[in-house]
Amino acid sequence: MYSIAENAAMRSLTLWMLAWTLSVSLAQRFPDRWITILPLIDTTHPVPEGTASPIHSSAGWAEFGGYPIDDSIHAWIQRLGAVIELVRIGSGWSIAFATDIEFIADPNNDIRFNPRAVFWQEGLLLTNRIGNGYWQLGYYHRCKHDVDNLSIGTERSLIYGSVTGKYAIPLALPRTTYSGAAVIRGDIYTIRQDDRTGASTDDGMPDVRRLLATLGGSLHLRSTAVGSWLGLYTTLWATMNFYSHRAAASIFSGVRSVTAHGGIAAGIAITGTAHFRIGIAYEYLADTGINPLPQPAHLVSVTMSLFDPSAMW
Repeated sequence: MYSIAENAAMRSLTLWMLAWTLSVSLAQRFPDRWITILPLIDTTHPVPEGTASPIHSSAGWAEFGGYPIDDSIHAWIQRLGAVIELVRIGSGWSIAFATDIEFIADPNNDIRFNPRAVFWQEGLLLTNRIGNGYWQLGYYHRCKHDVDNLSIGTERSLIYGSVTGKYAIPLALPRTTYSGAAVIRGDIYTIRQDDRTGASTDDGMPDVRRLLATLGGSLHLRSTAVGSWLGLYTTLWATMNFYSHRAAASIFSGVRSVTAHGGIAAGIAITGTAHFRIGIAYEYLADTGINPLPQPAHLVSVTMSLFDPSAMW
């Protein structure tokens, strides 16, 4: 049971996340921005305290969808992710390898599925449970590469690796059947490349070469609607990016600008050992990360997804 103060805090957090999401403008594209990986919430095979279990668990997720109102870049979306828990120590520590990929196809061919860009990331995550919350520290290496952009004479390749920190806390919204998790995250970038071929500007923002850090959060909620197999879900996420005055600056350099973006998704979920979801999502990206000259996009997508609820929200 939650106290009055805890209930008020959860309501405030929900309203704050919603307000933040609705006020968004810019940020960097993370393939896993709609989910949060938490290996320690999987208690299927408990590990005795003081002992270690190698290759303890694995889980995956997948999403496929289309953009009903597409632009010259976005017609279809595909995301895939996996996590392998390399070792679990007791019930409070976990080291895992995670990898995710986001594939973008544009509408510029007869079958309306012209590969355009691929974003992917891989990294190591150390998770520690303290009380009711989960701390994570890790490193993610991220890349974006073009697929068929040479035919139109433009290219943009991105590399942006970062030290990542997260704090996740389980939630149970009062007087509802909704449960979930609230997550705060921060990234400090150690590798930043933004190579462009075609029309661009040296001083154009956002420029990954000037990216210092990212601060963000997400809210993941799900509820049972009919029996134990049919439910509803909602996901909100938002991030703020901090850019320096010059390329390859350190985290201690002056901040030139602070920008943000985010998204919201909702739909129905058929629940069993896995979750199968059908929903609609909206997100705003001021820089899609694809064209040499940064371009914004309001993206509305209809998606189907499948993921393991025992290891992620």
